[in-house]
Amino acid sequence: MKKEFLKSVLTWLGKLCIAGVAVIVVLSVISFFYSYTGIHVTNESGATDYRWQKNQLMLNMKEGFSFVRMDENGFNNAIVPEGGIDILLMGSSHMEAYQVKQEENCAALLNEYLPDMVTYNIGVSGHTIYRLADNIEAALNEYRPEKYVILETNTVSLSINEMQKILDGSASAIKSYDSGVLFYLQKIPAFKPLYNQLENWLNVKIESSDSATAQKVETVIPENYETVLTEFLKSISDSANEYGVVPVIFYAPNESLTGDGELVFQTDEKYYEIYKDVCEETGIVFIDMSPYFLDLYENSNVLAHGFANTAVGVGHLNRYGHKTIAEVLAAEISETEVR
Repeated sequence: MKKEFLKSVLTWLGKLCIAGVAVIVVLSVISFFYSYTGIHVTNESGATDYRWQKNQLMLNMKEGFSFVRMDENGFNNAIVPEGGIDILLMGSSHMEAYQVKQEENCAALLNEYLPDMVTYNIGVSGHTIYRLADNIEAALNEYRPEKYVILETNTVSLSINEMQKILDGSASAIKSYDSGVLFYLQKIPAFKPLYNQLENWLNVKIESSDSATAQKVETVIPENYETVLTEFLKSISDSANEYGVVPVIFYAPNESLTGDGELVFQTDEKYYEIYKDVCEETGIVFIDMSPYFLDLYENSNVLAHGFANTAVGVGHLNRYGHKTIAEVLAAEISETEVR
């Protein structure tokens, strides 16, 4: 009796394992074609917190439709320049840009619009302006651009706490799993989506949806905000000056449409004015993409963010956004070069 029971239990466990493997295989095939980013590893140079594996393949049908292969350094460029570079482009997932074709991203278009200059892109997900400020000196030391370093940001309302961490050296880099079980599990296409969804579920915050009680709160700028912001942006400017390049920050804000079709940007005017003024004071060229995105919408009826398979205007920069940014940056650089 015990032998038959044990046999039935083992049979059931065997079937369960086979079913589990089959599910993982099916999910992996779907995940591979729907949204596959592969594995990122620690960037030992410190130019970024991490980089993707050499020649990493990325497939995406989650936001837009794209097929991108990273370069031999793990960044989104068609090739690694053999000689020196003129423009180093740093940014977040918007500049990593695996949502669009490689030839449609901002860096590729800058190389097209400025044929006498070489632009190299080291944009990677999660690298907000805080991480860029923390990495900029190492990035300039490694890539040695000759003329410009361009940083992307989608916010001008910064956190005093986060800026202070960069200034005092206590900020934490984005972690990569370069070895161990988690490293090898990432080779399974279904693992990362399942892991990320579980992490999101565990970290979910329950917020009140009672909009009737919501009130617009007037912006109050903390007393030491401008002082800390000045030190923070000056650290970027100082690094650029040390390596003899012009620092440029372009602001590409998120956008949304009102019920009557008006395009609005999520920009706090008080923070915006301070940020713009401090950039000027610290010698940083500040470029606001808001008017250009507005012009794109009003004249071409397209938005800078969002795709056919996402909500309207939601998510990463699309090809129209990348093209608009590249055109504006190229025009600004061309004008600067002839002065």
